[in-house]
Amino acid sequence: MPYTCNCMEFCHGEERRVSKSTWYNHRNYRNPLALLPDLTASAPSQIIQIPPPPPLPPAVIPLNVTTTITAGAANSHTTSFRPSHSNSPLGSQTSMEPAWDDVLNEGTTEGNIGHSPESLDIEDGRTEAPPLPQHDVYGVDNTEDPETPATHVPSQEDEPLLNDNVIPLVSDLKIALDFKKAIENAHLNNGDLDEYHLNLLRKPPEVHGRITDRDLLLSLKLFISTTLAADQVYENVRLDVMDSHPEDDLLSHDAAKKAVAKLTGIVPIVNDMCPNSCMAYTGPWANLEWCPFCNDFRYDSAIYASSHGRKKLPRRHFYTIPIGPVIQAKFRTIEGARKMKHRQRETLKILQELERNEGIIHIYNDIYHGQEYLEAVQRGDIAMEDTLLIFSVDGAQLYQDKQSDCWMSLWLFGDLAPEFRYKKHEVPPGCFIPGPNNPKHPESFFFPGFHHLAAIQKEGLLIWDAETERSFVSHPFLHLGTADGPGSVHFTGLVGHHGAYPCRLYCPLKGRHKAGGSHYYPALLKPVNYIMEGCDHEDIHPRQIGNPSSAEYAHNLHYLLNSRNPTDYKERRKDTGISTISIFHGLPAKHRLPLPLGFPGDVMHVLTLNFGDLLPALWRGTFTCAESDNVRDWPWAKLRAVDVWQAHGIQVAETRQYLPGSYDRPPRNIALKISSGYKAKEWQGYLYGLAPALLYEILPLEYWQNFCKLVQAVRILHQRSITRRQLQYAQTLVEEFHFDSEIYL
Repeated sequence: MPYTCNCMEFCHGEERRVSKSTWYNHRNYRNPLALLPDLTASAPSQIIQIPPPPPLPPAVIPLNVTTTITAGAANSHTTSFRPSHSNSPLGSQTSMEPAWDDVLNEGTTEGNIGHSPESLDIEDGRTEAPPLPQHDVYGVDNTEDPETPATHVPSQEDEPLLNDNVIPLVSDLKIALDFKKAIENAHLNNGDLDEYHLNLLRKPPEVHGRITDRDLLLSLKLFISTTLAADQVYENVRLDVMDSHPEDDLLSHDAAKKAVAKLTGIVPIVNDMCPNSCMAYTGPWANLEWCPFCNDFRYDSAIYASSHGRKKLPRRHFYTIPIGPVIQAKFRTIEGARKMKHRQRETLKILQELERNEGIIHIYNDIYHGQEYLEAVQRGDIAMEDTLLIFSVDGAQLYQDKQSDCWMSLWLFGDLAPEFRYKKHEVPPGCFIPGPNNPKHPESFFFPGFHHLAAIQKEGLLIWDAETERSFVSHPFLHLGTADGPGSVHFTGLVGHHGAYPCRLYCPLKGRHKAGGSHYYPALLKPVNYIMEGCDHEDIHPRQIGNPSSAEYAHNLHYLLNSRNPTDYKERRKDTGISTISIFHGLPAKHRLPLPLGFPGDVMHVLTLNFGDLLPALWRGTFTCAESDNVRDWPWAKLRAVDVWQAHGIQVAETRQYLPGSYDRPPRNIALKISSGYKAKEWQGYLYGLAPALLYEILPLEYWQNFCKLVQAVRILHQRSITRRQLQYAQTLVEEFHFDSEIYL
């Protein structure tokens, strides 16, 4: 598609045809997403003000300057390739507190898009959405605050810097590049599906998913009902039913399993793995016989020796569920097809709303309101009939008294409405990594699923729609990759939260570490008398933190790949915040977001489990501190006394009788249960429901007020629908909470 630009900065408002890279580069000036404008147009502030940002250090690189790597710089060990913090004019930093009722009640009636019950007709065939308006795409009504700087991320092309001419000298990078190339070269004919299921994938049955055979239907119902039980349970019930009803001819367990595979087309892909869970024998490692990490043998040694190497029985294997047949099965019933068209209907309504409102979104209620999504729709990368995928990975604790000994990846369908999207029966598994240990190379386990995804993205996936009784071609788009902080590094390729650049969004904030320590902390304020080479930069205001950039990420990744030796690699890894190539790089660029975009923050763990570890430990005075510090001097440690802490726990437990039965998990007595598995839902109810009331007049006023800013922001951000003004207000509260926490603590 042709790219046109009419930005004021470079094109002087005149629409002209530009290259794709220029279109990306100009985006920050053409379609700003200013989430934090108009902070001086509200009511006078009643909360502590954020001081104006400090002057920037002399070495700052402005936000809108693209970092480039020269031949000389590429050989330097001291040059940091991360841009510093933005010097955009911020104007007054006075924090404003709008009337609370006005802010929270916004958007409940007029202008609330995304909830209209009427459906729109969706045509078959690959349909590109109507273009977004070129004026100020849904960012902010600049008539209110024309000086507001743009805050959105420029995402330039990242592929040109990762070409076949790059040959890493560091073995880990070479392996990562080999996996990337293997996914790039993926097609269905070199995949793991057998001929029968490959033909079924390319030409799915054009019949409704209705079963008329009574015995088959009963067998499948029984099979599904006993899924969580042992196989013998199915057989026992089957025999009992047939004994009472001799006319019934129910399938055996094995036959029922085969019937499910035949009806759905969904069969697992089975690959060998290291007996110690280190890696999987996939991709570039498919032909190895020894684990490159623990040097354990792949096959059963006794059988291998007795057959003189002719019989190779793998000692362990793992399963992958290919996503293509799952997508096809979702459309095989009328109800399923209608559910999968939710995104199409909502996207059309959003585009119509943008056109009516001159490019402004007033209410955000789903991922479809995100700028990256809407611009991918505008570019034609996401067509109306494509499937929107979300990839997620985490450890699973199979036993109550044991640590997580199994990893799983999951697929979520962004096409479904939020009320269905996260239901267990709507979330298909991606792969199972059975343990007993945590994998040392999870990417090798993800590889079969990503290889299959890349193949159907390139070839297209033929889908029969039971609602319209027509076929269409879908090119699945991988929109997001989600995981907790430690898990995300296995597919983002970033260093993680301990690194010098710890942000999982790849913002340019550099951390600070203690003397002799290697763990970096994202501290905005420079500690008193702090002299530490490389991280003793001056105070940073939250509004000075720049945005992640795909161009910067691509340049830095290229710089990392050219590391000369392991020592040089470690230096470049620290300078760039990148540790390896993301497995997402192997997917076609048109069918994913530009990296490192598409890796969102971890709201669940940060706001519940992480804050649950941090805040009560501070209030109780149990937080590990430096020897020069003394918890007796902490004015906020008001729960330090045993009797006070126990009384607080009793108060928490006594609130259970006032919570409705529909509430998921009311918090238990925190004084008794904090060390025995306080769940994320309990932390959510305690921190953001009970604690503000129970800690009133216990915590000193300034600390209680600061904590309430966090609570207020989290409550806003957890709303089903959020107005633009509420989003601005929540951002201000989060900034003040963080900034004031560093000042007070």
